[in-house]
Amino acid sequence: MDFGEKLKALRTERGLTQEQLAARLYVSRTAVSKWETGGGSPNLDSLQAVARLFDVSVDDLLVYCFRHFSRSGRDERRSTARSSGMLSFGLLDVLAVVFAFIPLYGVDDGSFVRMANLADYGASVDFGASFAVMAAAVVSLMFVGAVEILLAAAGSRRAARIVALVGFAVQALAVVLFASTMQPYATTLMFALLLAKVVVGYRILRS
Repeated sequence: MDFGEKLKALRTERGLTQEQLAARLYVSRTAVSKWETGGGSPNLDSLQAVARLFDVSVDDLLVYCFRHFSRSGRDERRSTARSSGMLSFGLLDVLAVVFAFIPLYGVDDGSFVRMANLADYGASVDFGASFAVMAAAVVSLMFVGAVEILLAAAGSRRAARIVALVGFAVQALAVVLFASTMQPYATTLMFALLLAKVVVGYRILRS
């Protein structure tokens, strides 16, 4: 029980409304409402007035205030960790851009296999099915990542979580699709990013 819950219990025991309690403490009803709902805490003078009115010690009330601040601090840290986690998900998805520019794809030139970026690889296979699959995966992840970052920055954590789950599913599918094209370096890097998202997700759940 924190201070707000204790104050409400004391008030209801005396059969007082918030307006009546506010009048006896010489504060506004809004102030009493904020105290009871955790939206604020009384100053020392108000705390002493509450103690006198309900015949309890200030020390006891301070214990409840400490519990309130401790819980508020934990909630704030948890919220910050989750927001940071959602932002990390978005950044990891946006990192899919590296798959377009880094030479991760093997191109058979007859006597040897050279490494090429995605565009060069596409040209070597006449922009066929394997190129289309990988390009679609990369573009999808970049788009999902951008949406995740925007939602996390806007504070829309519920929507960001939904999009993050979509991004996780897309990346898991991308690993399978990259593996099907027999491109080990690109597949390994995509799998590494997926593992990074698993670690971030675990930390979010633990927060």
